Amino acid sequence: MDDDMIATHLENLDRRLSTVEQILPTLATKDDLLSLATKEELRVAIAPLATKEELRLAVAPLATKEEVRAEAERSRLHMTMLIEHRDSKIELLAEHVLAALQKHHEG
Repeated sequence: MDDDMIATHLENLDRRLSTVEQILPTLATKDDLLSLATKEELRVAIAPLATKEELRLAVAPLATKEEVRAEAERSRLHMTMLIEHRDSKIELLAEHVLAALQKHHEG
């Protein structure tokens, strides 16, 4: 190998080593790895969590968006009917009050 080729290889090696030196501080140490949970600890930790099937069964009786919307529409219509009924009673009461006032002023 000639000197230029050796110099090129050394530059490449130096550049790659610099990259490794930048990455090294971010890697976990042996002590860091010892503090991680074991498979058994993870198994015990997730044991009380619900399974997919348990979640499916828990969600199944809940109303769908469509059912909630339909019930909201029924409630809105019912409230509209109640308000209209109340308004008609108020109107009837107002008519009676006006009639009574007119009688009182005429008499």
